[in-house]
Amino acid sequence: MAFIGLFLAVWLVIRFGSGRITTTFDEAYYISTIKIGGVYSGLITPYLLRSINSIVSNPVVSLLSVSLVLFLIYPFFLLWFHRSFSGYSSNALPFYLALLLSSHYLWSSNEVRPQQTGVLVGLVLILVILRVFDGDSLAPKSVLVVSALWALLGLSHILSLGIFLALAWFIGVVKLTEGRSLSRYFMALGPSALGVLSLLLPQYRTTVFSIKWILKHSSNPLFCSAGWNFYFSLVIGWFLLLISGPLVAKMWERVPSLRSFFERIRSELTHRAGLYAFLGILGMAALMLVQFHLGAEVYEKVYRDRMFIVIMQTGNFLFGALTVVGFINALREKRQDSSTKVLVFMGLLMIFALLISMVMPSGFGSFGFRNWMIRVYQYFVVFSVPFVAREVEVLLKGTKLHRATVVAVLVIGIVISVLNVGRPPVVYNYPYYWTERDLELLPRVGPGFVYLDDTLTPPENSLAVSFLGWAYGNRIEPYPCGVEHLPEPDYCVSGLCHSPYPYQEISLASLNLSHATVISGDTPKSLENWALSLFSITGATKTTKVPVIALGNSTLNPMIEELESQYLLPVMVNYSIITGPNFKYYYAIKEGRRKGDVVRSMFVVQAVLVNNAPVVVISSPSLDGVVAGLWVLRNEIIQSPAKWQDVSFVVGEWEEKDGEVLPFVEAYPGDKNGFSYGDEIKILRIGTVGKP
Repeated sequence: MAFIGLFLAVWLVIRFGSGRITTTFDEAYYISTIKIGGVYSGLITPYLLRSINSIVSNPVVSLLSVSLVLFLIYPFFLLWFHRSFSGYSSNALPFYLALLLSSHYLWSSNEVRPQQTGVLVGLVLILVILRVFDGDSLAPKSVLVVSALWALLGLSHILSLGIFLALAWFIGVVKLTEGRSLSRYFMALGPSALGVLSLLLPQYRTTVFSIKWILKHSSNPLFCSAGWNFYFSLVIGWFLLLISGPLVAKMWERVPSLRSFFERIRSELTHRAGLYAFLGILGMAALMLVQFHLGAEVYEKVYRDRMFIVIMQTGNFLFGALTVVGFINALREKRQDSSTKVLVFMGLLMIFALLISMVMPSGFGSFGFRNWMIRVYQYFVVFSVPFVAREVEVLLKGTKLHRATVVAVLVIGIVISVLNVGRPPVVYNYPYYWTERDLELLPRVGPGFVYLDDTLTPPENSLAVSFLGWAYGNRIEPYPCGVEHLPEPDYCVSGLCHSPYPYQEISLASLNLSHATVISGDTPKSLENWALSLFSITGATKTTKVPVIALGNSTLNPMIEELESQYLLPVMVNYSIITGPNFKYYYAIKEGRRKGDVVRSMFVVQAVLVNNAPVVVISSPSLDGVVAGLWVLRNEIIQSPAKWQDVSFVVGEWEEKDGEVLPFVEAYPGDKNGFSYGDEIKILRIGTVGKP
């Protein structure tokens, strides 16, 4: 019970120690998907949050409940795991102190995101795989359990699936060199196909789109090719990994010089233990420095002073140093468990992840895509804990003064690591938190702006507030000073106010477009001519009440850009995301290799009143989508006004079906993917005037 109280106290300090609810970007994002869905790196966590929220009807309480339960489970689960996996037999105190030293452990076990469940499932899977290799007989039940765990891991977390697949492969190679049979190897690794196949689930479609985007925009040609041929590369990569295990094991057996080489390395490390411990500590520090350099732009914004970047890593530095010392001592003692070999492998994975980070695209998302080593290091910490714990236990022995000194150093490291995760404002410029007024305001309002009433400026935590707004099903954004007309606030709490968006919706079916003005921006002139012909537009009259038809998107048409920047449209179109007052659609376009080769695209048709004049906007990430939107407006909405009465916007999806393309949207000679009258058009959502 004492240890439960200790970890409960740590959790409370992390979450509430700064007088507010500390959250993180990832978990704030996942809470936003409760009502609208999103891009998932794992399915169990968001569905768990959604299930709990359906009971308690409070997104923040749902998130904190999951965080608390898993944070309290984690230390006891890891101790149980390492009793078996690493042969850790000492008492629990040094083990728990080791955990508290690492802010990476505290962060990952506290933050509600798919990695939490992915690590738990992955560790159980590793223990079961070891039993498959080391058991007296291969029971069908064991194979079923392994298969179920691989499938569950694929549903839990995609990155964890990749990490534990690599780790299971390594363990399989080690066991083959120890004389285990090939049948056990394939029984343990073969079912991993179930986890890999989880990427085919429709819930992972946007995740796959994101992975492909990362790979396609990598500076490495091999990764680019994998992005363009993702599923083929995935299957081939999995198959090559599977069959390479026996080949590597056979090479190990047939090349004695390899074994003698690694034995000489072990002997050298133990012979000059002090020197290599020092070099190992420097090496880990160097890896972290390179990773910090890759994310320097973000880290320098988060920390209020550069010196804090170093100071707040004190606990992590102690943890890393004790890991190196513990590893060398394990080599000296020639421990027979797999933990030492696994730690080496995880270290190599870290280096590999750092190299990958160097060729990944940057400047996209909160950290870009260049923090892969930090992500892998969080798994490395899980396997480092027993090495650190053994050294802590040794250090706590000795004279009273010596023990007092060690305890003081450990306490300093632990306190700093806890603060590192708690993000106190005096050290961090950290905008991811919620206050009491946020929790009171957001359940009471609809889509709109939030701002500080006295200054009309966004709150510091506006992004976290926006995520929480989505958790209640509403698009909430900080009020940008460039918006000319801010509606009167409809609700305020302690100076934090909310105003609805200024757009004025009108019915699409009520418009007479025979004298409309078409504004096409930088879209092809042929598209404008086709629109004029489609609606039989003979020319605009002098009156200002004549409708305007704007075509394209904010990139191609300055008018649409201006309307979106002034929040005069209920639905906004991004390259890959369609965002409405209370919904989001991801993966809004599917393209081929060549520019303009589009096989699927979403589109939006919406009508608003701007300066008392009707404006119809047909927007899409692609020209084919714009044409599809025009076609729906002309042949569906205008032809059946009673059916579309009071409908202010339509979100639809066009998909290539007949291999034909209208001439004016051909992207290149021989283009077979583009809008034509035989393609499929689906209506995904409609909006009603006066309703968000």
